[in-house]
Amino acid sequence: MKKIKNIVFIGLLTFMVIIVLYPTVTDFSIYNPGWNGYLRLKERLNAVIITENFEKTLNSIVDTEETTLITVAYKPYSTSELETIRNYLLHGGTLILMDDYGYGNIVLSYLNVPLTIAENSSLLDPFVKYKNKRFPKAEIAGEDKYIILNHASAIIVDEKAISENIVNISAYSSPFAYLDLNRNEVWDEGEPKGPLPVAVSLKYGEGTLIVISDPSIVINSMLDFENNLEFVETLVKGKKVFIDQTHIPKSLHEQLKEAAFNIVNNYILYPLTYIALLIGIAVFMLKRTIKKPR
Repeated sequence: MKKIKNIVFIGLLTFMVIIVLYPTVTDFSIYNPGWNGYLRLKERLNAVIITENFEKTLNSIVDTEETTLITVAYKPYSTSELETIRNYLLHGGTLILMDDYGYGNIVLSYLNVPLTIAENSSLLDPFVKYKNKRFPKAEIAGEDKYIILNHASAIIVDEKAISENIVNISAYSSPFAYLDLNRNEVWDEGEPKGPLPVAVSLKYGEGTLIVISDPSIVINSMLDFENNLEFVETLVKGKKVFIDQTHIPKSLHEQLKEAAFNIVNNYILYPLTYIALLIGIAVFMLKRTIKKPR
């Protein structure tokens, strides 16, 4: 019986180590070192990660005006979460809302701002692009610099809001870009043509709302394209950055990994802890397999 308990214990420890060490493939995950993850973004911005208790974390932030929250809107927000975001902005926080085909418009509608993210429509550019029309280049406003987009959308802004400087355009597509409303990959009469906004900002209470119509500009594989990283670093302005991971869909592996990290309060992230844990398992196994002299 004791031997069975030891085997079960070792098995559970080994399973936990595998869960933690094996990388995830979840889009925009800070645990994903692959092409579509946010691991490098987290490291470059030295960001604090929100994996649970979204509202509690935001409400506990002191010196809100010295912080920036990055959220990818790929899961719905509850009414209480939306109100928490609103209060965060009103008290001086900077919110970077990144979305292309998700739930970003729920946030924008709740905040009652004069802009929306074009839904179910890809921004294509057959001429000013990186490798194909699904990777359009966008010019940073006021600078001769570009960011590279990846299967992006565009932002529809009320013209009056622009003319009255309520909304400021931070980056926009070339005049050759268009929103492919019917998804036939060619421009048709009536489809919006460039230049189209892909990043905008506006004051909201004491804070700043920034909307970017492509969360992929800062995935691991695109962070070093053109001026993508520099663009985001300029937006956060050296503030303390929080990356919200509670509004992206997660695989079972991702959920187990987050649970493991939360149990040990993230200390397991340190490499020495991995080594110590593996050594501990090895020593335990050796002690149980080596027969004691009679």
